[in-house]
Amino acid sequence: MRVRDGLRVAANAAFRRVSRSPRRGELGYAARPVFPAALIDHDLLRRRRISVVVATVVVLLALVETVNAIVAPYRAPTDKDWVAAAAKVRASFRPGDLIVAAPAWADPIMRRELGDLVPAPVAGRMDAARFGRIWEISQHGARAGDTTNATVRTSSRHGALRVKLWEKPAAAVTFDFVAEWRKATMSIATVGSGESPCALARDRFQCANGPVLKPGLLEIDTTLRNALGVEPRERATITLEYAQVSLGRELVVAAGLHNVWLRKSGDGKVRTRVLVDGRELGTLESTNSSGWFLRSFDTASLDGKTANVRFEITTDKAHSRYLAFAAEARTP
Repeated sequence: MRVRDGLRVAANAAFRRVSRSPRRGELGYAARPVFPAALIDHDLLRRRRISVVVATVVVLLALVETVNAIVAPYRAPTDKDWVAAAAKVRASFRPGDLIVAAPAWADPIMRRELGDLVPAPVAGRMDAARFGRIWEISQHGARAGDTTNATVRTSSRHGALRVKLWEKPAAAVTFDFVAEWRKATMSIATVGSGESPCALARDRFQCANGPVLKPGLLEIDTTLRNALGVEPRERATITLEYAQVSLGRELVVAAGLHNVWLRKSGDGKVRTRVLVDGRELGTLESTNSSGWFLRSFDTASLDGKTANVRFEITTDKAHSRYLAFAAEARTP
C-alpha cells in the first residue's frame, strides 16, 4: 500500500508540474516527461519482450513442422530405393556379416528385402560384438548403435537411402550360453522344501513344482532377442550351471523382462547372480524400466582356461515376471 500511495503522489505531482509549465513556444518552456522514469515498469516491459520472443519462436516452429509434414513424404525412400540398396549389399555380402537399418523402426522393411541374410540367431543377437563387418542401410542421416567404434569402409547413395559398410575388430566368442543351453544343469531350491533337480526335455528344462527354462526369441522393449526364458518363483532360487566353460577375457551377461505388455501388470525385481568357480562376479537386476542391458565381467585371469559358471535367479514378486537372459564368454 505504501508503494502504491507513493506512486500516486508522484503521478499527481508530475501532472501538476506539466499543467503549470509554459506552453510550447512561450518563454520558460521546458519539455518534461509526463511519466517520470521512476514510474516505468521495466519488469513488465521485459516480460512483454520475452512473451513476444516466445510467441515468435512458437510460430516459427509451427511453420517448420508444417513445411516438414508437407515435404517429408517426398523425402521418404521408395521401393525402388530399397531394391537398389539391397542389391548393393548382396553384391558384396560375406557369410558372418551383419545387416542393420537406421533408424531401427526401418528394420522390418530391410528384412523384407534382405531377410534371407538375417537368420533368427542374428536378428535376435545379444549385441554386435562378434560381427566384424556391418552393413548399414540408413535414411535421414541416422546411425545404428551397432556401428559404435567401427570405421566406414564404403558408402553409396541410393535415392533417399545410404548404404555403408562398417568394419571393426570382432570379438572371439569362446562359449555361447544360449546356443549351448543343453550342456547346463538346472535346479530349484525353495525355502522350506530344499533343492530339487529339473528335468531336461527336448526343448526346455521342466521342474516338478513349475519353473521352466526355455530358449527362443523373446521380446524385450519391442525388440526380439535370442535368449533363455525363465519363470522365477518367490522364496526360491533357480540355478543354471554350466561345467567346464571355455573362458575368454570377459564374460558378458544380458538380461531383460519379457514382454512389454505382460510385465506392466507386475512390479517385482528379478536378480541374476553370476558366479565363476563359486566366486561371485556380480548381479544383474531386471525391472520394468531396465530394458535389455549388458554387463561385462573381467575374466582375463582365466583366459584360455575352463571353469564352472553358475547363474542364480531370484525374485521378490513373481507375478508377471518372465526373465530373458543371454551370456557369452569372449575375448574382444
